[in-house]
Amino acid sequence: MNAVVQTPVLEDAPAVVTRRTGGVALLEIHQPPVNAMNRRVRRALFDALLAVRDEPKTQAVVIASEGRMFSGGGDLREVGRPDPPGSTTLSELAELVEAFPKPVVVALQGKAIGGGVLLGMACHARIGSHDALLALPEVNLGFVPGAGGTQRLPRLVGVEAALRMVVLSQPMDAASAQAAGLLDAVVPEGGNLREAASTHALAIVGGQLSWRRTAESPVPDGAAPPALIARYRALATERWGDREAAQEAITLIASAAEQPFSEGAQHERSAYLRLASSTQTQSLVAAFFAARHPAAQKGATP
Repeated sequence: MNAVVQTPVLEDAPAVVTRRTGGVALLEIHQPPVNAMNRRVRRALFDALLAVRDEPKTQAVVIASEGRMFSGGGDLREVGRPDPPGSTTLSELAELVEAFPKPVVVALQGKAIGGGVLLGMACHARIGSHDALLALPEVNLGFVPGAGGTQRLPRLVGVEAALRMVVLSQPMDAASAQAAGLLDAVVPEGGNLREAASTHALAIVGGQLSWRRTAESPVPDGAAPPALIARYRALATERWGDREAAQEAITLIASAAEQPFSEGAQHERSAYLRLASSTQTQSLVAAFFAARHPAAQKGATP
């Protein structure tokens, strides 16, 4: 898990800055120190996307982050708590990104954890830096990835790789993520990540690269063999005991090959809400903060 300590953010400082160059709108997340995908950032990204959607000069969008990492994930203080009226959920943001009428490419530098990966999978392409590290550690805290993550991930990397990443909480480095299909390209050390993402986005516009919406893609190799699912259920029990999230994640990931995305996402949402508000998850989150007391009392992200 990644411990995050939130520093105060000035309310009048923009959470997302939009820059336009060469037909590309660069939406840059500014949420120090780790660009947590909290309510403020989600709303700012949502509004920024709507602002550039109908601009004639904007042909494509690149989502990036300021700082050493793309995102440390969601804000644990929000887990299991209802969103205030007017909030934008990560699911709503992901749906806007995936259905966007212009190509949206994400530029992932350093760590991309939890919500950072979930948002990236909804984009039409993912470009990583040489030091990118992608992780979905939600099971550590007793819940499953949300925002369609358990349905998009197997559509990108296949069922077994998705099970390793979620159920066993194994992160992927840049090379592994590219080989698995989670990243479309990796920029070598010293390269310009944002320039590479912009070039990729414009290549989609020009038809040199295919336009891919993850939710519409089939799961590579189709349904997993029953023996594979049984093996991961045993591994999950060995590692997590009776923690329900691990077994639920297996069911959700395996089902991605057998049902439409919308149906799987609905089941995922129900599981996420139930688990995130459970006594077990709230206890695990409290223990997470307590272990980092007092410096991380305002921490965020698994």
